Amino acid sequence: MFVKKIANDIRKRLNCKILHVGENIVGMDFHLDKLKALINIKLKEVRMIGIYGIGGIGKTIIAKAICNSISYQFDGWSFLENIRETKNYSGLLQLQQKLLSDILNIDEGINVIKDRLHSKRVLIVVDHVDSLCQLECIVGSRDWFCPGSRIIITTRDKHLLDVHGVDEAYEAKELNYKESIELFSRYAFKQSSLKDEYKNLLNHAIGYAKGLPLALKVLGVFLYNKTVPEWKSSLCKLKQKFPMEIESVLQISFDGLDDMEKDIFLDIACFFKGKDKDFVSRILDGCNFFAEIGIRVLVDNGLLTISNNKLDMHDLLQHLGWEIVRKQCLKEPGKRTRLWEGEDVYRVLTRNTGTEAIEGIILDLSMSKQIEFSTKAFKRMKRLRLLKVHQDALYDVQIPKVRLTRGFRFPSYELRYLHWDGYPKKSLPSSFHAENLVDLSLQSSGIRKLCDKKVFENLKVLNVSYSLDLIEIPDFSIVPNLEILIVKGCRKLRTLPRA
Repeated sequence: MFVKKIANDIRKRLNCKILHVGENIVGMDFHLDKLKALINIKLKEVRMIGIYGIGGIGKTIIAKAICNSISYQFDGWSFLENIRETKNYSGLLQLQQKLLSDILNIDEGINVIKDRLHSKRVLIVVDHVDSLCQLECIVGSRDWFCPGSRIIITTRDKHLLDVHGVDEAYEAKELNYKESIELFSRYAFKQSSLKDEYKNLLNHAIGYAKGLPLALKVLGVFLYNKTVPEWKSSLCKLKQKFPMEIESVLQISFDGLDDMEKDIFLDIACFFKGKDKDFVSRILDGCNFFAEIGIRVLVDNGLLTISNNKLDMHDLLQHLGWEIVRKQCLKEPGKRTRLWEGEDVYRVLTRNTGTEAIEGIILDLSMSKQIEFSTKAFKRMKRLRLLKVHQDALYDVQIPKVRLTRGFRFPSYELRYLHWDGYPKKSLPSSFHAENLVDLSLQSSGIRKLCDKKVFENLKVLNVSYSLDLIEIPDFSIVPNLEILIVKGCRKLRTLPRA
């Protein structure tokens, strides 16, 4: 019996097909060790294992590598690649038939999967899943399969794995710095080490990719056999132009979002990366975007991470968000929904080219030229939700003043977030519409009082710290939903209204 078992094992190994994973594979041993522990071949039960992560992280390659490594231990196996392109009935039926053809050499459908695979210990990989119906049609239940079978599912959507009830979910993460250099060098120099004359530029390329294997490969291939000046030019160009091969892969996750989730993603990419989740959620909820569930969807799809309650995303996903906004109008930034680059803001406000498309503006005063705000420049921005004029410095440092034209006004009907460091006026404009405002920050401002006879119905945060001339805070009856009040450094403010 022992000799027969060895003979069967050898025969399976010799007859086993090998899936192509390429030659330039880095860090794979780590993934295989982790996955083998989760798969746990020795257990007799049917186990479903999920592999999830952002686009370009290498989920399919990892799945192929683990399949090559363990498939000989099963009676049959099938690798169903790129399932996300299959949504209709006929496409799913073809996948069922491929599964049966791979394992049993027969051409039938779902009933035969349940009947015939129940007696064979099989390995099935379902790659790039993006909807529950795909899983239900192919690996719908553990009862379909023989004990000891293993199902591996790759997806960008972790929530999909939770809903289907996988036993374990493995997150494919970015390569570390050493692995990134090795992978990049294999493509850029056709060797695993780098050339001395390129050492100073290497960190720029590695920093841009941030451990994403797809990006490291694309950059390495493009920069292969290029001169040092050509490297410098290419790396500078990356700041303005997103490589199409990377963009198309990451774009798939964005395209799968609904309209509100897309708005949340773009707001975070352009304005709120690195900010506190509660702070951002307040503002997004004020915009009626249903932040809690929207942020959860972005996290489940690998588009966002949360650490210490801070919102973060891979730099290339942020670049994707920027590129999506830029493509709304390549030549005229005033026709885009969001403005965050100082040069674009300066151009729009000095040339009066702002349009109704604009929903958000951020201007860092420490990075901008002296600028004048005019009523005319803002006149057509009827959909403005977010306006932040700030300086990333301590508030005891002199903040450069923005010049305002006489009688300056700006659209505030849709305004949810107003942050203006060094706001120079003694009060908000008399025409200011405060009813939708959720967060108001006027730090180091010249304000003496907010405005007369205005009800801040939805205001939750008011920060007027270091406003040295402030003498009066609104009665709490006109800010009925206020949760946070910050008046630090307001030397002339002697009393607060009664609650």
